[in-house]
Amino acid sequence: MATGAAVRSIVIDRSQTSWAVLDLESLIESDHPARAIWELSGRLDLSRFEEGVLSREGVAGRPCWPARLLFSIWIYGYTQGVASARALARMMRHEPGLRWLAADNEINHHTLADFRVSHQEALEQVLEQFLALLNLAGLVDLTSLLQDGTKVRARAGKASLHRRTTLEKRARDARKVIRKLDREAREEEAQDARREAARRRAAREALARAEAALAKLALREAEKTGARREQVRVSLSEADARKMAQPDGGWAPSYNVQVVTEAKSGMIVETRVSGAGNDLHELLGPLREREGEGGPLPERVIADAGYATRENVEGCAALGVELIAPWKDDAAREKGACARNGIDERYVPSAFRRKPGGWQLGCPQGKVLSYQGTRLHHGVRQRVYEASAADCAACVARAQCRGQREGPRRIERPVETQAMQAYQARMKGSEAKAMYRMRARIAEYPHLWAKAVKGWRRFSVRGLVKAGMEALWVALAFNTAQWMRLRPKAEGAAVTA
Repeated sequence: MATGAAVRSIVIDRSQTSWAVLDLESLIESDHPARAIWELSGRLDLSRFEEGVLSREGVAGRPCWPARLLFSIWIYGYTQGVASARALARMMRHEPGLRWLAADNEINHHTLADFRVSHQEALEQVLEQFLALLNLAGLVDLTSLLQDGTKVRARAGKASLHRRTTLEKRARDARKVIRKLDREAREEEAQDARREAARRRAAREALARAEAALAKLALREAEKTGARREQVRVSLSEADARKMAQPDGGWAPSYNVQVVTEAKSGMIVETRVSGAGNDLHELLGPLREREGEGGPLPERVIADAGYATRENVEGCAALGVELIAPWKDDAAREKGACARNGIDERYVPSAFRRKPGGWQLGCPQGKVLSYQGTRLHHGVRQRVYEASAADCAACVARAQCRGQREGPRRIERPVETQAMQAYQARMKGSEAKAMYRMRARIAEYPHLWAKAVKGWRRFSVRGLVKAGMEALWVALAFNTAQWMRLRPKAEGAAVTA
């Protein structure tokens, strides 16, 4: 062996060009998800996506990408945890599934981004078609639906949230810029027209954002009272988003994403996006819309305690739908209101016990509250009990018991309707408890799949309407993943039958 000689190695020359033979079919396996998604898209009627397309046979102009291809690319992207149009466009150069779908063509990110947010009705129709196919295959049961909500961060950041003072200043500044540009345009006629148009457009857009944020702020201020009203903030860049608490203990501009699944295979039946801070009012609206459109209503809806309100119980009963949701105990419901009014936890309303006969209540200090009649409060008939002024004035615990309220202690107890009585009896039964136990496994799994498995914790688009469309894409991707998992079982059952 020669000593002292240089090592002879293979030369790496990246400037060298070469011809290569590419077999697209060999890029991916026969059971690759891209093939299943392409097969599924062929079973769906996607003509609604092409209604506004100008590229037509016999008309001049370049051809467009097929709706089936763009639809398949986005479904594939979300099943792979990719929600960015730019990322998908870059991946089409090297990712086997995307190369196979697009036949090794590259589609620019503008085309992909525009397609994602331009077809809301078409997306809703595709979800309906998908469910119809699953129903024919016996994979879904629409008699029992499960609902659960989650908070997904908006595209806007925390720094975009401002109070009224800042938003009004931004609006004034934008108006000043517009007036200045108008004055300069009159004084200098020879300036660059394109640059001037861009500056005017930017100023108008800034003013429009500020005015939209102020309009949204007025609506949210109307929901608050006192000092809490002055703390209301709205995002300047995305007025529809709302400041919401996050699971990590922090807060961020977010949307409330409601997902409705069916009980048999856990397929998503419906998804909605709103700016609601909680789930209290997210149940009845869609059910009433479905009834108004003549659509079939489920026999029951299963949800968590966040949906268990008298309004929802009464509304579901009026629609003939059973609500399966655990009722929060009185102590949990009273805690927040009593803390705000300075009432000690030993003197919450549930600590006042009924005496024999039901027309008096006994307080923790041994005093008696007498029945005073009924009154309507927030649409609910309440029995009113009140202590004597003398007893309250002489009580050693009057400050802890009355808190910030004046006068003798008053307790109200609801007069439960037949619907509430039936609901409470139903929730004590073993059948309702068994149904509720499956809620976490089915209703929460789509959130786990989207947020924890696929990393979809933040919207890629801005605004409530576009956020709703992205949630639909995620729902279709989830159903597609479920369908790919269940397809062998369904095909085996069909062959056996």
